[in-house]
Amino acid sequence: MSENRTKEGKLSRKLWLPLIGAAVGCFLLIMGSVGGSGSDRKEEKEDAEAYAMPSPERYAAEVEARVIELCSRVEGAGTVHATVSLKGTYRALYATDWQSSSTGSQSTMVLVGSGSSEGAVLIGYENPEIAGIGIVCTGGDRIEVQKRILSLVSAAFGISTNKIYIAASES
Repeated sequence: MSENRTKEGKLSRKLWLPLIGAAVGCFLLIMGSVGGSGSDRKEEKEDAEAYAMPSPERYAAEVEARVIELCSRVEGAGTVHATVSLKGTYRALYATDWQSSSTGSQSTMVLVGSGSSEGAVLIGYENPEIAGIGIVCTGGDRIEVQKRILSLVSAAFGISTNKIYIAASES
C-alpha cells in the first residue's frame, strides 16, 4: 500500500511541475506585453506625434503670433492684431528615390514592408499655403506704416503683397 502512495505522489509531482512552469511562462508573457518599459512607450508616443498630421488651426495661430510680433516692432504701428487664412491643409511628403540614366531621370516612391503591410516612407509635412493676412493696427491709417508692414510681412512669409491687407484700428 505504501508503494501505491509513493507512485501516486511521484505521478502528481510530475503533473504539477509542468503545469506550474506553464502558468509562470504565461504570466511572464502577459506581463511583458502589457508592461513594457516607460521609456519605450514614451518613444512610441513621440514617434506617433512626429508623424501625426499637424493642426492647420495651430499653424494659423503660430503665423498670426509671428505677424503680430513682427508688426508691433515696426515704428508707428502701435497695437497690432492679425488674422491668417489658409488655403488647403498640410501635404504629406514621402521619400523618393531618383535614378538617372542616359534616357532621363525617374523617381520612385520608397516603400518599406512587404505584401499588405507595404507602405511609403513619410518624411514630413508641407505647411498649408497662406491665402491671406489681415492686419489691424493703430498706425494702419498712415501710408508709410502700411508700406513698411506690407514689405515686412511679404518678405517674412514669402507671400505676394496683394494677399496682405492693413487697416487702422479704432482709437
